[in-house]
Amino acid sequence: MNTLPDSVSPYKRTEIFTSESIPAAFLREHSTADSVWGVLNVTKGFLIFCIDDTLEKIHLEPSGHMVIAPGMKHHLEINGYAEFYVEFYH
Repeated sequence: MNTLPDSVSPYKRTEIFTSESIPAAFLREHSTADSVWGVLNVTKGFLIFCIDDTLEKIHLEPSGHMVIAPGMKHHLEINGYAEFYVEFYH
């Protein structure tokens, strides 16, 4: 699924992270809380969004985004420079 449900509203957004400032937790398996959706937005460079349960890897380019369902186990891979932020909805 790459769309948010109509019933959710935004409540928080991270700062813009770069490949140099990415939190270490984003590089290992993690998930959002049970009722929290996320949207990963790439603004520069490229990211690889890894869904840990299925081992699927999704390559994201600038202006690309990935909707993250509640509880979805995932992590990011970076190869080169990237800038991105995450929006949270509930």
